[in-house]
Amino acid sequence: MSQSRLASAMGAVLFVVSSAHAERMPEYLGETIVVTPTRSAEARSVIVGDITVLTREDIAVAGQTSLLELLQAQPGMEITQEGGPGTNAALRVRGGNGGHTLVLVDGLRVGSATAGATPLESIGLDQVERIEILRGPASSLYGADAVAGVVQIFTRQGRGAPRVTASLGGGSHGLAQGSASYGGQVGATRFSIGAGYGRTDGGFSAARPGTWGYHPDHDGDEKRSAQLNLEHEIDARHRVGIGGMANRDTVEYDAGTADDIARNDVNSLSAWWKGRLSPVWTSQLRAGLGQNHSENLSLGASTGRFDTDQTQYLWQNDLALPFGSVTASLERNVQRVSASTAYARTRRSVNAAQLGYLGEWAAHTVQASVRHDDYSDFGGHATGTAAYAYAFGATWRLSAAYGTSFKAPTFNDMYWPTEYGFQGNPGLKPERGRNLEASLRYREGPMQASVTAYRNRLDDLIVYVPAFPIATMENVRRATLEGITLEGGTELGGVRIRASMDWLQATDDDSGARLNYRARRHGTLDVSKTIDRWELGATVVASGSRYADLGNTASLPGYARLDLRAQYRIDPAWQLLMRVNNALDADYQLVAGYDDRFQLVPAYNTPGINALVALRYQSR
Repeated sequence: MSQSRLASAMGAVLFVVSSAHAERMPEYLGETIVVTPTRSAEARSVIVGDITVLTREDIAVAGQTSLLELLQAQPGMEITQEGGPGTNAALRVRGGNGGHTLVLVDGLRVGSATAGATPLESIGLDQVERIEILRGPASSLYGADAVAGVVQIFTRQGRGAPRVTASLGGGSHGLAQGSASYGGQVGATRFSIGAGYGRTDGGFSAARPGTWGYHPDHDGDEKRSAQLNLEHEIDARHRVGIGGMANRDTVEYDAGTADDIARNDVNSLSAWWKGRLSPVWTSQLRAGLGQNHSENLSLGASTGRFDTDQTQYLWQNDLALPFGSVTASLERNVQRVSASTAYARTRRSVNAAQLGYLGEWAAHTVQASVRHDDYSDFGGHATGTAAYAYAFGATWRLSAAYGTSFKAPTFNDMYWPTEYGFQGNPGLKPERGRNLEASLRYREGPMQASVTAYRNRLDDLIVYVPAFPIATMENVRRATLEGITLEGGTELGGVRIRASMDWLQATDDDSGARLNYRARRHGTLDVSKTIDRWELGATVVASGSRYADLGNTASLPGYARLDLRAQYRIDPAWQLLMRVNNALDADYQLVAGYDDRFQLVPAYNTPGINALVALRYQSR
């Protein structure tokens, strides 16, 4: 459907309902309400998709020191990282590439248009209020890059009486971190403001001896973050607000000298209006800017700068109708690149129209969405999703879904100039995905369990094609990602248990080989118990062996990492947190690299046993 036709249809529907009497806008509080699976606030129990919700309380109880560590302990998620905190990392959901998961911050894209992914390793965890993880394709909701899933990060919001939250901690390898925030509601205005800082000297070299770039020094990391949200209720029907997040990550890495540094900025800023225009019609307008600015420096001199700015506009309308809820939106995204590399093109725009539906009748639930994205450089692409669920009584639910997705070629893929024997290919098509999945879920009291099976076929994968004298990128590869995710949780004798297990077969269809950095088995286990004023917990993340290359000739061994944590409630306002990461001092690697004989070997170190002690305060 063209955007003009969809806009006309939206206008007609909205005109009909706008004459109705308006009422007070609802507040969506608590983890039972989710936004990401449909773009509108819905009860989690109604959603058909495979979703995980992490609230601020979940984040605090987990006691993780980084966003990546927190995500790694969730079902269906693996990470790769080139060394310690802040170094290059990739999140792989259901076996997808790092660029196959869309990351949003308060609804905004903040990733790199040149690299095609979002540096999650650079986003400070202390400013995060909530995280929603949607596994499975979601291009029919959000457009490009949502091939394997969506991770949406919500920054802190102000609610209730204004109060102060602060923490201060230290630990191994010169670790020092602190954060402070103040937020709440005064009259018709809600606000939240906060800042955080963390640093470590790393305690080890990012690269291993004998590998490319190795230098025998400690590679540290320094993070600064800040966040602001301000929303004012004009009247019972209309609200306006502004909000944003800023992150600066300065990380040391090995590129052959004693002073190799990468700086990564991940920022977002938006302004919005939200209005309930009738009992059945809620509308919002949003304008925002998402940024990822990065620069590499060696011995104080810049060796490369790559800045992405994405200016984004949204008009979304949610209709609560007798036959279900409908969401219709129009979006525009203008991507601009400024870099030390002279790209053949530095700007492109994306116009999109989206329509979604969610209906529930007795034991039946139907969810569907369609979307069309029109890129100024490679044209339009349509995607769709259809899902159905049937509830067997109050405890069992069976569902099935089919969805299509796509990933847009990056500026590196298409517009890299002829340089170093390589040139971008402006004729590239988007990568395409087709996913079929089914799940069975059980929930009764504290007991919950689910099994999800999926098969995601990827076509036109963009890969590097060597050629003389100029290499380039081509749509030449196909892959299949199929697997089963088993997850559950319960409480036995006051002990809370959460566990997940993933079986994955990620295969290159042309060669039959396993895709690199995908383990066939990956599991997590979290156990916690409250004893008087103590909260004790342990987390295990385990992964099987992974191949480091598409030829399946070099592999990384499997690993298991144990993290221990304890929180002591001194009084209602003060808490003491103690954490030991990698308590068994497991020696494992997540990424391979080349040695001095140009052979792939385990190249990057990961942190050994390390500890953190922190004091937290929250005014009552």
